Amino acid sequence: MSWLRFLLKFSFICNCCYLIGFIIRMVEYTDSYQHVVKHIMVLGGLVAAPLNIITCLLTTILLLTRKVQWTNIHPYIFVLNVIILLIQLELFI
Repeated sequence: MSWLRFLLKFSFICNCCYLIGFIIRMVEYTDSYQHVVKHIMVLGGLVAAPLNIITCLLTTILLLTRKVQWTNIHPYIFVLNVIILLIQLELFI
C-alpha cells in the first residue's frame, strides 16, 4: 500500500503548510517572499484540512479492518497527522 504511505506524507506536508500559514497570519508579515507565501496558504488553507480528514479516516479504517499493518505505514507521521487534525478541528469550531 505505497499509495497510502504517499498520501500520509503528502498530508503531513500540507499540515506543515497549515501550521506555517497559521503562524504567518498571527505575526506581523511583510510582503517579502510573497510568491512562496501564496503557495503555503493554498496548501495549508484549502488542501490540508479536507485531505487530513480523508487520510486519517482512510488509514484508521484500513488499520481496523487489518488490510494494512501498523508497521507498513509511517506510525509517527500518522500520529502527527491525527494531532494536527485535532488542532484543525479545534480552530474550525
